[in-house]
Order: sequence, then C-alpha cells, then structure tokens
Amino acid sequence: MFRSMSGFKGQYHYLTLLLVSEFNEWRVLLYGPRGVIHGTRQFSEAKAKEHALAVAQHFVHDYKHENLPVLERTEWAPTDEDDWLIWTA
Repeated sequence: MFRSMSGFKGQYHYLTLLLVSEFNEWRVLLYGPRGVIHGTRQFSEAKAKEHALAVAQHFVHDYKHENLPVLERTEWAPTDEDDWLIWTA
C-alpha cells in the first residue's frame, strides 16, 4: 500500500534520515545505498531528530568505520506530497 507521509527529512553524508509522524509517535527510518535502518519509535519530534542523528553517526563511524567528518547536526526539511512510503502491515 502506498501512503503519503508527513514529517521531516534530512541528510547525514550518504544516509537519508526520515521522521514519519504516526498519531502520537514518530517512526525513524534511515535510507542508505544498501538498505534501510529502522530506529526506535520516539514520542517527540525533538527526540526523533536526536535519535536519527545518533543512529546515523553510530552506523557511519562505529559500524562502517568510515573516515568521514562527524556532523553534529543536520538540516531538517518538512516532507512534501512527493514523499511516499510503500507500507505493508
């Protein structure tokens, strides 16, 4: 099923960070060239942004051991009508 999403998107090097608003919680998703990372659900927008950035930093620097500069923050933009998720229950 296709579903338009509302939330925010940002970039951490080659990872696209998505925060999707679902009722009273936020779903955290990170898209990279080889897959998708699901973060834990958060209960505020600020915590979701903080969690997405922490997961991205951990993945790039600790898991992949890539020598890229550590970005302490990312620019967040609201999602628009062209942002869709393919969702299965």
